[in-house]
Amino acid sequence: MRVLLIALCLAACSPSAPPAEAPRPAATPAAEAPAPADIRGEWKLTAMNGRPAPAPDDSDSIHHITMSVGDFTFRARSQCIAFWRRYERSGDRLVVTMANPGAMCARGLSDWEREFDRTLSAVTQAERSNGTLRLTGPGADLTFEAAPALPRESITGRWRLQFFHGAAPPAGAGPVELTITDGRIEANACVFSGWRYRQDGPLLEVTPDTGAVCERTTTAFEDRFGDFMDRVMRATLLPDGSLILDSPLEQVEFDPIR
Repeated sequence: MRVLLIALCLAACSPSAPPAEAPRPAATPAAEAPAPADIRGEWKLTAMNGRPAPAPDDSDSIHHITMSVGDFTFRARSQCIAFWRRYERSGDRLVVTMANPGAMCARGLSDWEREFDRTLSAVTQAERSNGTLRLTGPGADLTFEAAPALPRESITGRWRLQFFHGAAPPAGAGPVELTITDGRIEANACVFSGWRYRQDGPLLEVTPDTGAVCERTTTAFEDRFGDFMDRVMRATLLPDGSLILDSPLEQVEFDPIR
């Protein structure tokens, strides 16, 4: 009996076995951030800052505002008034900077167009869903619906510069000629660069591709022409066959080389 009591006491006083550790949950892999929605394309303004876009009227003061969105540009138009911006995008966040050629017709801006001009400069975020594009920012809210794509005008061929912003090339300057293929522009003179381009209807996004390949220094006119080509944003074919290239500040006219 005494032996039994000692055994029971030892069992009661012995430390209990540590509890078994619960299995740790498997680590959940970090979810990848979704790619930002593609906002490129053609759009028509349907609402601005909480108000629907008014219908065009007979007084020529209200017009539809349409916008082409490229890889890094907004190009909006209200009849002959242009609103151009460059943008940088990280996710749905936008940083917008001015790239505006100014009014392209004689009339002034309506109150609606002035408000659009201010609002487009203030957007900081882009969202696209079900055929709708919404640009928002502090005090800014623009809503667009998808619009038909603009027809693409073929600008391929060979072209000779006739007028640089309304003036003929300086006396003694050799002819400036461009050869435009699908997606690439090259100049005839060795001092000029080549350019890659992306075309949406009449709108261009140009990227310098190659540098100068000769040793002589460039003239002031050549430097000006090269700077212009780096910033070209629009191509227009005139009924007479001429080609007009526009940058935010200048315009150059070319005749076809037949």
